[in-house]
Amino acid sequence: MMLDTFIVGAGPAGITAAVYAKRYNLTFEMLEKESIVGGKVNYPHWIENFIGYPDGIKGSSLVKVLERHLHVLGIQPIQGLCEKITEIQNGYEVTTSKGDTYQSKTIIIATGTVSKKLGIPGEEAFIGKGISTCATCDAPFFKNKTIAVVGGGDSALAETNYLSEFASKIYLIHRREEFRGVPSLVKALEENSSIQLYKGYLPVSIQGDQFVQSITIQNKQTNQQETLVVNGVFIFSGYTPKTDFIAFPLALDDQGFIKTDAEMKTSQPRVYAVGDIQSKALRQIVTATSDGAIAIHSIRNLLYA
Repeated sequence: MMLDTFIVGAGPAGITAAVYAKRYNLTFEMLEKESIVGGKVNYPHWIENFIGYPDGIKGSSLVKVLERHLHVLGIQPIQGLCEKITEIQNGYEVTTSKGDTYQSKTIIIATGTVSKKLGIPGEEAFIGKGISTCATCDAPFFKNKTIAVVGGGDSALAETNYLSEFASKIYLIHRREEFRGVPSLVKALEENSSIQLYKGYLPVSIQGDQFVQSITIQNKQTNQQETLVVNGVFIFSGYTPKTDFIAFPLALDDQGFIKTDAEMKTSQPRVYAVGDIQSKALRQIVTATSDGAIAIHSIRNLLYA
């Protein structure tokens, strides 16, 4: 069966695309590599800027809302990894990690991003042994302990504030001299006595035996190094897009994100990109949901207008 569209990814953008596809009576499937939907919504402890929740909502609670919306509409994502998307006559073929194939007239890429690595000695050796990229997942393991956080964006600031509810001491390491995050988050950090700020510093290496024991940092101006004794390191240094499963060329920006037009169309005919994988100025849950709705509207007009 040739589907109208195939959605790769079940984060907020992919879920919204599926909901709109159902409303428009399009034939579709949605593939998700994880056992649960929601993408990065699963990670933040608290989300305070999603419309409809003025008092904020836990990431896990918002995921349950998204899951219920899919359940009410009878949408069941396929669980598996997208191994390859290839162009065929009149459409595309998607191959999953389970060996299944699906043919579709259009494709929506909603795969999001993966956490960017620091690329320093010790990082690979201690992933899962004191190094984490998910505060919600691992914060309880560091109760009354000392940790370092690397990063300075909104996610890093929000997660550092959350981690301070568990850790007794936090070193926040940021490569810039000033934070460019939301002022309310910055203010909360500066007023938290358990957080020590290291602005203008770069991580150099991570040391330990069986688990993380210290991190060495370097002042960008003086090149002076300092080793901080810690029990863990949380890395929030940004994200990189993953597009290596696509077997045809796409126009990308200089960071590897997929370029689209206002209708979410990519440079490849009948291929759309939505959410964090897309080259855009703002990556938020609310913009991701908008992207998903726009892509399906565009596809319906393309196929049935």
